[in-house]
Amino acid sequence: MAEAFTSQKNTPALSGKPARTTIQVSPVTKDKLDLIKKEANVETYEEAILFLFRKHRKSRPSAAGTHPGIGPFVREEDDPYRTPH
Repeated sequence: MAEAFTSQKNTPALSGKPARTTIQVSPVTKDKLDLIKKEANVETYEEAILFLFRKHRKSRPSAAGTHPGIGPFVREEDDPYRTPH
């Protein structure tokens, strides 16, 4: 059985009030969101979800070293885009 949550969006609706959306999550997911709320010290599920987005963004792997077999970039002597020193 899934539980429904209502959250407010940051964009105001035509009436001037924030728009609201209802989502359904399983009880297990609700329990996990409750833990996130406590860990992040936030009051709403929306803040907990935004916390998870920020945390995910910080933990994405770097693209550095994606092609480790490629050596360092070195311009050729006759490169027309080389600027004189």
